[in-house]
Amino acid sequence: MTVTWPLPSGPDAVLLPAGQWWDAVRVPIYLGKDVLRRLGSTSGAVIRDPYGCRLYWLIKPGSAREWTFPEFAAVQVLSTASWVTVPPRTRLRPPGPHWAVPCCPGATLTSTGQLHEALHATIGRMLGPREGSSL
Repeated sequence: MTVTWPLPSGPDAVLLPAGQWWDAVRVPIYLGKDVLRRLGSTSGAVIRDPYGCRLYWLIKPGSAREWTFPEFAAVQVLSTASWVTVPPRTRLRPPGPHWAVPCCPGATLTSTGQLHEALHATIGRMLGPREGSSL
């Protein structure tokens, strides 16, 4: 899915508000690498934060309101009142936040349903069911 938003064009990353053009799904990198593999070419743009060891998928605003994941998985949906550090279009490697999957025309947002399925499969495989979890 494509969405028009002010992708940084300068040399520096900028803070942009989640919930306006997209929501962001923040995933620990050790889970995120498997999610990326599962999604393959169907993934939309993904931001990698090497300092926080996180990956951020961009999805349609409000489309993940009902998502629940076990707290121990540390997966968070960032929407209104959250800010995300967005790298410039051309930053594809460190230092700093960069695009793990570039933001390309026609492939900005990841399918909410496909991302949800990939996250559940990865969490179930890597972390397994825990007492009190829905996995």
